Amino acid sequence: MTASLTPPPQEAKVLSAWEGLAHRIAAAEEESATKAFDYDDAHDLAAARSWVASLRRIKGSIERARKDAKAIHLERGRQVDATAKTLEASVAGLIQPHEDAIRRIEAIEEARVAAHRSVLVYIEGLAANVTTSAEALQRLEALQRVDTTTLEEFATAGANRVAEQSERLQELHAQLLQQEADAAELEALRQEKARREEEEAAEALRQEGERRAAARLAAQQEEARRRAEAPAPAPSPAPAPAPPRPAAQQWSTPTPLARPPQDVARDIRAEWLATLVACLKGKTASVVAAELLDGTFHPAISIDTNLL
Repeated sequence: MTASLTPPPQEAKVLSAWEGLAHRIAAAEEESATKAFDYDDAHDLAAARSWVASLRRIKGSIERARKDAKAIHLERGRQVDATAKTLEASVAGLIQPHEDAIRRIEAIEEARVAAHRSVLVYIEGLAANVTTSAEALQRLEALQRVDTTTLEEFATAGANRVAEQSERLQELHAQLLQQEADAAELEALRQEKARREEEEAAEALRQEGERRAAARLAAQQEEARRRAEAPAPAPSPAPAPAPPRPAAQQWSTPTPLARPPQDVARDIRAEWLATLVACLKGKTASVVAAELLDGTFHPAISIDTNLL
């Protein structure tokens, strides 16, 4: 597409107007050299005023010519801008297909490089935030699945990062494995200590129960023996009957009596029940069975294996 930049007719007219003004000014300069006025004379004063008015008309013509010329040039500038835009659009139409193809290739290249760099970032982050040995082992396996030969110009950088992260993950795996083993050992020791303390408490409770039951039984036996060995009291004369008291003043003091045998038996049974429950606490059925067979469950309990 082409565009014409030929000056319009208005511009030629303005140029001729400027030339006409130049001739008028030159003629006025020649005529001004011949002008001499007696300003005190009324006739010459009127002639001087007329001469100044003619010069002012020339000045007004200059201002009008300036505005006309400026308008012409402004219009000319707009035409130049429009023509330039038309020409630029024509050239842009020639550039666009090639530029689109170049940008498509650049986008493909940027995506390719970004994909390779994302693999490098992935490799770099595999050793981050690892908290267990199992997790470190999983990260090592993931690292081994990365194929750095597909990274093209980044293949060397990828191989170096794989080697660095592999070494780091192996160190982390060894450290975490040792920490976990230490923690497991400490937990086993803690549980063993708790089990021993529980067994010791149960044994102490059992022994205390035996002691109390034996003491109570011994006391009951001693009381029974004492009563059996005590001589029978001699009969005493019957006291004289006391005068009757008013009903509101009669009372009697109960004589202390020995505890009934069934109460003693109930208390002994309760003590033994508490002792046996303490012996059973925290033990599985297989452990209790083994202790019963070995005779270690309780000193008072044994199994005659000849009857099995």
